[in-house]
Amino acid sequence: MHGARQGAVLRCPADREQREAQNSMKPKTIIPLIIGLAVGFFAIKMGVDMVQKARGAQGGEALVCVTAKQIEVATRLTEGMIATTRIPSALVPSNAFTDPKALIGRVTTMTMAPGVPITNGMLAPPGAEPGLRAIIPSGHRAVSVSVTEESAVAGFITPGSRVDVSTVSEREGTSKLILTDVEVGAVGQSLSEVSSDGKTTRVTKSVTLFLEQHEVQILNAHTAGRSNKVRLALRGNATDPGESFWSRMFKNAGTAPEKESDPQEKAPAPQYVVEVLHGTELERLVFDDSGLVERSSAQGTRSARGRVAAGAAATEQPTAAPSEDVE
Repeated sequence: MHGARQGAVLRCPADREQREAQNSMKPKTIIPLIIGLAVGFFAIKMGVDMVQKARGAQGGEALVCVTAKQIEVATRLTEGMIATTRIPSALVPSNAFTDPKALIGRVTTMTMAPGVPITNGMLAPPGAEPGLRAIIPSGHRAVSVSVTEESAVAGFITPGSRVDVSTVSEREGTSKLILTDVEVGAVGQSLSEVSSDGKTTRVTKSVTLFLEQHEVQILNAHTAGRSNKVRLALRGNATDPGESFWSRMFKNAGTAPEKESDPQEKAPAPQYVVEVLHGTELERLVFDDSGLVERSSAQGTRSARGRVAAGAAATEQPTAAPSEDVE
């Protein structure tokens, strides 16, 4: 009996420490549980609000015009291409059309998939005619260039692509980049990115580019000769990174600065020598761009700098059968 009581007394400190440890752990476990419940409640509230907004619970529904089928670029809209549907007011795009009659006769500037709401940004200005001229950007001109499968990137160039234009001279064996980041308006006679057979590649004999007025003159000047042929380089979707300040500094550090030319040091002016035979006397005249520089004969040499001095020093002598020999 005494042993059992002693054992119970010995176990009491251990039970007390265990109970104290459990009591100290309760705040550490309750606080993260409260934070987790609060975050979960906030996420549920946000999800419910988004669903209600998508269903139009806050603003109702609106009637908009959508495409009834796929419509190609530069196509005049007809009544059969347009349908109406109701969508939540919060999802209605800006500048969307609600009256189908306002769309009859308008021309598209891009390819539209079925069921897409029609906005004013997808259409050419009122009165535009269908075809290529409906999609030519303002201030640009459409110019076609002859290409081959090799020079047109094996047919991977499609309308809407961005290309760099170079000219290659077969006679001189040189190449020159003349235009960069040019938009392709058409490939052959197709304005669509996808052909009728569903392929995105096509090999044609011509590509139409949208160029500014000064770029048209640059292209014409570099393709005037028959030996100069156009080669197109397809650009990717990512923009080219610009040259940073440090790259320019290190590049310039390795290059010796160019020596400034002295304006007083000019190249000598070209001179022209004329020899005139007066009977048995040979007269030598030296000219440059300013006039007579030197005049000499078999009897001696006289300096004639400038036009006035040359006229004063010149003497008229009768000539018999004069002849001129230009060196």
